[in-house]
Amino acid sequence: MTTGTVARSISRPVRERLRKGRSAARVLAVFEHACDLITPDGDVIALVTPQVGDGPLNVVVDGGAGLFDRVYPGAPAWLGKERLQAGGLRVDLAGATTWEPRPDWGALRARRTTIVSRLPLLRDLCLRHSPAGTLAPLLETSVPLDALSGAVYSKAKSAAQALCEGWVGASARLREGAAGLAGLGGGLTPSGDDFLVGVMLWAWLAHPAPDALCRTLAKAALPHTTTLSGAFLRASARGECSVSWHRLLAALCAGDDAQIATAVPGVLAHGATSGADGLAGFLYFSSS
Repeated sequence: MTTGTVARSISRPVRERLRKGRSAARVLAVFEHACDLITPDGDVIALVTPQVGDGPLNVVVDGGAGLFDRVYPGAPAWLGKERLQAGGLRVDLAGATTWEPRPDWGALRARRTTIVSRLPLLRDLCLRHSPAGTLAPLLETSVPLDALSGAVYSKAKSAAQALCEGWVGASARLREGAAGLAGLGGGLTPSGDDFLVGVMLWAWLAHPAPDALCRTLAKAALPHTTTLSGAFLRASARGECSVSWHRLLAALCAGDDAQIATAVPGVLAHGATSGADGLAGFLYFSSS
């Protein structure tokens, strides 16, 4: 039995992919509020409920918990310009708006002085509200022994230090740091990968050559991580991020402490630790 729903919004890169015409896909993973599809050439498209919201990979569809009950990993799917189907779920795409996942980095870079002035507040919020087991302790000068398992923390710290050297031109160390972080930690998007996502967003804001640096990071990381995580890394390398990051960047740009405090929980809500690890990566270079 097939059930139907409608799409509210589609990210611009996903819309461009769908405009190529009908093609086959399969279900990669299913969660309460998301269903990830993968195409034969490795593109990931995420069907998500409004609770998740817009993101670089996302098609936001009407529905809530239980929407993906008729979909299971490995099920066949197909994609088209006006409709797509995943297992027993059919989605009408015709009325969906197109959402742009890439912030206006030029405008944000022009406001970098204001943004930097609010980073101490952002760092404090990150450290106070990040759950246990994230890479947020990398932002501190001293770390309690139980903050992270010794092996994970040691690898993450060493790799992050290599990234620092790569940031200023040591390309081999940049690749070494990215490969060391990629796949570090558990889950479909490991902590090290989420940290790299944050690093790349900071690069788009602050590095003199963000496109080249981010492409190098992603290329070095991709062989060492999961399919889904790789899709997020490629999106971040293009300067794309979720709507919660858009809100945080806008709040930082405005220099509004109340807006920043309101936006941070939205970033931290992504996954069990993904948001906190991404925020740690964003802040790591801003404070180094």
